Amino acid sequence: MLDKTFWADIYSQLSEFFKEPTQEFAGDIASGRLHDYFKEIFSSLGHEPSLIAGLSISGDVYAILKEEYKRLFAGPLPPYIVPVESVYKKWTNDPECKLPIAGEKGYLMGDPAIDMIKRYQTDGIVIPEKYSSMPDHITLELEYMSFLFIDGGINEQKEFLTSHLDWVGKLAKDIEVFMENKGFYSAVAEITVLIVSHRIKHIESAIQR
Repeated sequence: MLDKTFWADIYSQLSEFFKEPTQEFAGDIASGRLHDYFKEIFSSLGHEPSLIAGLSISGDVYAILKEEYKRLFAGPLPPYIVPVESVYKKWTNDPECKLPIAGEKGYLMGDPAIDMIKRYQTDGIVIPEKYSSMPDHITLELEYMSFLFIDGGINEQKEFLTSHLDWVGKLAKDIEVFMENKGFYSAVAEITVLIVSHRIKHIESAIQR
């Protein structure tokens, strides 16, 4: 069961977590489909399922999701969280760069973004217009990881997980603090960290055999 399609589907679903919510996505939550999907995933991976309780929402699911997403990721006034890799890392590690922001964090279009653009170009992937200024958004990186499960090898997967998805723990911590460790997005961030960590360990184990 734990084949490449299994993993590609998981990361594709994780990607949906961080997109602006739609009526269809809210319907998947309201119907329990999303909860049941991850209950099965956690069972397959051998994880305790208590974490997925946060995927259940009662009431007007779409309205609740929109409000929580807006407050967490969109503002309009700070503080709010920008789920983009460049923001969480030094803008560049290039020692030749003399710009004042070179060694600073909190800026878009840093080294991770440039690397993602190169990857997309190499693989013939078009960046959606809404993400043109943040090609290293968590949504796109999780989608790219899903792509690697189908079109990449195990070493490529490990390299991407450890070089581009190594910041998800910090993102989850920020969401946990912002949401006071409650709400849908606090749960999905923890689920994302757990699954990324699980896959890294799984790959390392496979390579050592």
